[in-house]
Amino acid sequence: MAATDPNESLFVRPLGAVEKNPTALKVILGGKLRELRVAAGLDPADVDGRLGFSRSKTSRIELGRHGCKNADALALLGLYGVDGEERIAEFLRLVEQSHRPDWWRSFNDVLSDFFTPLVALEGAAERIRTYEPFYVPGLLQIPEYTTAVITNGPEHLLSHDVMRRVELRQERQRHLDEPDAPHLWTVLDESVLLRTVGGPEVMRAQLKHLIAMMERPRVSLQIAPLDVSAAVGVGTGVTYLRFALGGLKDAVYIEHLTDSTFTQKPQTVEQYRNMLDRLGACALTPAESRAMLEKRLDAY
Repeated sequence: MAATDPNESLFVRPLGAVEKNPTALKVILGGKLRELRVAAGLDPADVDGRLGFSRSKTSRIELGRHGCKNADALALLGLYGVDGEERIAEFLRLVEQSHRPDWWRSFNDVLSDFFTPLVALEGAAERIRTYEPFYVPGLLQIPEYTTAVITNGPEHLLSHDVMRRVELRQERQRHLDEPDAPHLWTVLDESVLLRTVGGPEVMRAQLKHLIAMMERPRVSLQIAPLDVSAAVGVGTGVTYLRFALGGLKDAVYIEHLTDSTFTQKPQTVEQYRNMLDRLGACALTPAESRAMLEKRLDAY
């Protein structure tokens, strides 16, 4: 494949938060390699054979499931006809960054396999949209509230494991403090405000925290009255991730009692996006939601 401009970037820039997210980089690099392979008129088996790769290695790299080594990247770019020192150097720089350990790997002792995709990619999202029917969403929980939720959950955990899960949730929240933090938009079911999780003192502190977070320009919170959430018929917690770059498909994380579904299938993602749109349109405005939070706070 002949490049029209050998010094032109292969990527849409800037990459922003994605560059600090090794998992997201692997997915983007893999997607770009797939794009280059298709343009070169090759299929994965052809590439595996020509470069002496093990079976399905090319496919695993393209899916972001297999880290791409520098030597492999150079071989692939050469096979696909990519030239230009700047292009190749930029690609290799991103490959190097994708080799860094993800921050969440230090929590592998308490991080469930079904929860990993959300934790791995939410920090790279441009926008996070959530609906929560039972609890305050994890990104907006105070530690005491998180402790109560985990302690009262279906699992019987040691105090150390509870503490570690609380720490994990706090680390996830740090993304909201970054200069390129994602926009967090959440719809909270009114019933969440009626449940006293962790006792009155914890709930007071949690409600104050929600009100304070609403002051942030990148945080939006709406309350869905009981009749609204019943009419829309969501029934479970949903997190929608939207990425600024075409190399990362939008994703939906759907919570169940003991597991979850994480999917990037366009049809499923679109269904949940439409559902969140309907919820947002029917829910109270942010100003009305703040008034409800303050009223509930006064009741404690």
